Amino acid sequence: MDWVLGAAGLLVVALALVAVLYFTRMRSIISRVGSFECALRVGASRSWSNGYATYGKDRVDWFPVASLRLGPRYTWRRGAVEVVTATPRRSAETGRDVVDVAITDSGRDFELVVLEEAYFALLSWLEGAPPTPASFQ
Repeated sequence: MDWVLGAAGLLVVALALVAVLYFTRMRSIISRVGSFECALRVGASRSWSNGYATYGKDRVDWFPVASLRLGPRYTWRRGAVEVVTATPRRSAETGRDVVDVAITDSGRDFELVVLEEAYFALLSWLEGAPPTPASFQ
């Protein structure tokens, strides 16, 4: 009987460590400057994944909510991403204005659903590359 209590205690500690890791990971992602909520569908898949995207200097990283992975699942480089279509609509779930955005990255298709503000920020980021030394000549 003692081994059952020991195993149960070990299981509780392991679950608590996983929960702490998950919440620390999510807090780290959400608190980054330039992070935004972003649902994602890859290619012809029917399923959507909820996540958060964060802006970097020359890339956008996408992190799924339902994961313990520390790094991003997808990374889109500024020069390789192209917006194919953008369709604004009102979300039935939240009542907020969202945009369905189809993008391609190096021949791979993605669909995003982002808040309208995040869509305009994404467009600005795509168009606004930082100056390079050659542009100052």
